Parts: sequence; structure tokens; C-alpha cells
Amino acid sequence: MMANMLYMNSLLPVFRSTSLPIWVLVIVVVGFSACRTDLSSESAIVDEDPYAHIEDEKARLIIQSAIEYAGGLDTWQQMRRLQYTKNFSLLLASGETEKRYEQVHDYTMEPYLIDIQSLENGQMIHTRLADGVYSRTQDGEPVDVSQEALEKGMNTSTYVIGIPFKLIDPGAEITYEGELTLDDGRLVDVIRFSYDAKAHDNHSSSDTWKFYFDKENREVVANFIITPDHYSLVENLTTERVGGILFNKERKSYRVDSAGNKLYLRASYLYDNYEVQ
Repeated sequence: MMANMLYMNSLLPVFRSTSLPIWVLVIVVVGFSACRTDLSSESAIVDEDPYAHIEDEKARLIIQSAIEYAGGLDTWQQMRRLQYTKNFSLLLASGETEKRYEQVHDYTMEPYLIDIQSLENGQMIHTRLADGVYSRTQDGEPVDVSQEALEKGMNTSTYVIGIPFKLIDPGAEITYEGELTLDDGRLVDVIRFSYDAKAHDNHSSSDTWKFYFDKENREVVANFIITPDHYSLVENLTTERVGGILFNKERKSYRVDSAGNKLYLRASYLYDNYEVQ
């Protein structure tokens, strides 16, 4: 484990010293995707009021407060580069580790390029997006993977790291569902986001996400995800504010039943070494 960490740490100076304007996004994405690969908030670009398309007034006000608490839309849109590390494990129902990932993410917004490197169970996976074309290698050898599959993987990461700012992207059906008391006693507001890939080109899957917003400060503290074959509950345990933006630090993802009862821990995430330019 120590050897792997030293290896991944050795990658950081390489990425940070490169003269290329590359968005090195080191990920192997496990989870669910909703919007297409882009960290910018699309509605903010096409509409003077980035919240105008959200018809549910209660939901609109909560989302706006959440974005302000997370640093504000202007701060997010002015970001030219984002770097961080992400280490996580996938667990089986038995508690046994299925896979272990150690990653470095480096995003540059213009020109929009993504270069992904991820150490997965001893193998180096390199995924790249350049000039609209996706590619992947494993230990230096080309891997035959469809453009659609690679895009979907990147979509998930950019969507998750972009919360709550990505919540104002157009097309989702947004509905305020009421209040909920979490297991730890916190009171949250629940907003449902329904994505339809068939109806909207900027949606890559037709999943439903329910976001839980803290009643006091509007921080996104958890989300409940409904996919065609399972349910998940992701808890945001700790956060870190860097460059004026609030980022997740520790997260845990549980497989749950339709009522949200935890079945087993599916994944444990640690985000670290954030740098914002």
C-alpha cells in the first residue's frame, strides 16, 4: 500500500509541471452518470438567469442557496484549473475488497482536454479526451473500448465533482419532495432530479437522483440514486474549502433498498490535495 501511495505521489509533480494545457482527470468511474462531460454549468451560459428554468420555486431557492454556500456560481465559472487526488475502494456485500483505485485528477478548462491515469489493482489505465475523441490504454497498450463507454465514465466524474453547480444544467425534471430526518438526526430538504437520456442530448443516462440539503446551511450532505437495477445512498462525510469552493473530502456509498435502508457499504472515497487556479 505504501509503495502504491508513493507511486501516485510521484505522479503529482509530473502533472503539475507540464506545460501542456491538459485536463488530466485521473479516474475510473464507478457509479452513475447524468450530464455530459463538462464542468461548466450549461444554463448559466445560455441564460442571464441561470436558475430561471427551474419551475419549482422551493427547489430553485434551495439550489441557489446551496450554490452560494459552496462558493458561488461566479467563483466556479472563473476556475481555470482544478487538481485533486481520489482514492477509493469497491466492496462486496461480504465486506471483501473487490477493487482498489488510486487516482490523480487535473482539469484544465480551455482548451477542454481530459487525460486520465488511474492505478487499478496494479495496472495503469490511461484514458484521454482530445479534440472530441476518447482513447484508453492499459499499461501502455491500446484498449478497444467504445466512445460511448468512455464518455459515460467521464460524465460521472465531472457530474459528481461539479455538485451543486451542475444541478442547474438544463433538461432535468426538478421537484421539491419535502423534509427528511437522517440517521444522524440532521434535518434536510429533499429535491428530486429526473434525467431522461432519450429526451435530452446533454443527459447520458435516465437515472433519478435525490439530493439532501442541510436545512441550516444548504450544504449537500447526501444523495439517493435510483438506477434501473439498484439503489444507492451516498453520504458526504467531510468537506474542504479550497479557492473559495467547497469540495467533498470523505464519502461513503451504500447499496440500499427502495426505502433507503442500508444493505452494505459499496464504496469508500477519499478526495485530497485540491488545487484551484
